[in-house]
Amino acid sequence: MLYTADVYQYLLDEIRSDKRGLSVSEDEYNRLIRLVNQEIYDQRIGNFEADLDNMDSLGWFKVHNYGIDLTAGIGTLPTNYYQVIGKPRILDGDTLSRVDIVTEFEYGAREDDFLTASSTTYPYCRIGGINASSQMQIRVSPTTATKIWIDYLKVLTVPFLDYMIKDDTYVRTYFAETATLQSVPLGYTYRDGTVGGATVTITSLTKNLKWDDGDLSLIITKLVNRVAKQLPDELLLQTSAVEQAKSEEND
Repeated sequence: MLYTADVYQYLLDEIRSDKRGLSVSEDEYNRLIRLVNQEIYDQRIGNFEADLDNMDSLGWFKVHNYGIDLTAGIGTLPTNYYQVIGKPRILDGDTLSRVDIVTEFEYGAREDDFLTASSTTYPYCRIGGINASSQMQIRVSPTTATKIWIDYLKVLTVPFLDYMIKDDTYVRTYFAETATLQSVPLGYTYRDGTVGGATVTITSLTKNLKWDDGDLSLIITKLVNRVAKQLPDELLLQTSAVEQAKSEEND
């Protein structure tokens, strides 16, 4: 896990904050890190388990053997579902079978041919459709199956850096990721403008990144590249582009 406050400080160091001051504010950082976080996740999925590094990197996001009850062959995927991995399994009577995942076109073609139509021995499923609560569904054929088990990747937690500011010096204090209420003392102002006081508390919104130290270099180079596009610094842009290319090549 990478602490989002640390990543922010590394970013400021990389863009020479001693010369520019706070050239990237916390609010700007929160917007950028969300984009970079998702971009890296999509890249990792695109190279899913191509090597051990990729397998380890995505380990944070894997959920195995998640059971879903089926009614007439239809079940509801978990709220944190992002993408299925591997082959699901169903228990139809006493028969445990691996389930092929098919597209809508494949489903129609298979069902129209008695040789490939679904059976207890050769089941298949489709991902898609939503229920009344707007949750995505899984649809299994044959519809006699009462439960399916899947392995999947979770949706990303959106990283966020929460903070308060000292009124006289403008020094930032960054909150940890915690469910414990945090004090905003007199003389401080919370990020959203709430004035501090003896009884003022907030719930920290800080969320850390679910990556490890091996991903830090890539995260920073991607952040710098995005910052450089917003700043009048052609050298910084060129340097960050080269560093990002090197990081992705070694990834």
